[in-house]
Amino acid sequence: MELFIPYLVLAIIALVCVPFIIYGVFAMKSAAPFVPAMKKNVKKMIKEANIQSDETVMDLGSGDGRIVRMAAPYAKESIGIEINPVLYHLSRFLHLFSRKKNITYLRKNLWKVSLAEVDVLFLFFISTKMPKLKEKIMKEMKPGSRVVSHTFSFPDWKPEKKHGIVSVYRVE
Repeated sequence: MELFIPYLVLAIIALVCVPFIIYGVFAMKSAAPFVPAMKKNVKKMIKEANIQSDETVMDLGSGDGRIVRMAAPYAKESIGIEINPVLYHLSRFLHLFSRKKNITYLRKNLWKVSLAEVDVLFLFFISTKMPKLKEKIMKEMKPGSRVVSHTFSFPDWKPEKKHGIVSVYRVE
C-alpha cells in the first residue's frame, strides 16, 4: 500500500499536467503561452483603460482570470476567454471567492470569439501574433473602443497612451 500512494500522486499530477502542456503548446502556436501578469501591472492596465461602468471588458487568453476579476468592479460586464481547460477551470474556481456577478468565463478559441460588443479589450500576446490580432480588432471592434496591451505592441499602430509596459490603443 505504501508504494501505491506515490504512484497515485504521480498519476494525478500527470492527469493535470498533460492537458496543461498540450494546450500550452497550442497557445504558443495560436496566440501566447500563459504567463501571469503581476498584480501591480494588472492594476496599471485597468487604470490606463479608464473603464466606465456601462462598458464591457474582455481579456483574450484570460489565464487564471485575474484581469477579469480585477476589472469587474469597474465594468458592466467582464469576460474572460481561455482555451486551456486547466486555466479555464482554475479561473472559474477562483471566481467563486470573488462574489462578483458580472463575470463570465468562456472556454473558446480567441480567434473565433466576436469582439463586436467589447468596449475595452485586454491582452498579453506575443509579438508575432499582434498583426493578425490587429486585423481582427479593426474588423470587429467598434470605433472608440480601447485595446490595452501588456508588454507587446502592435507594429504599425501608435498607442494613444503608453505607461511603462502598458499601451492603450483606440480603435478608429
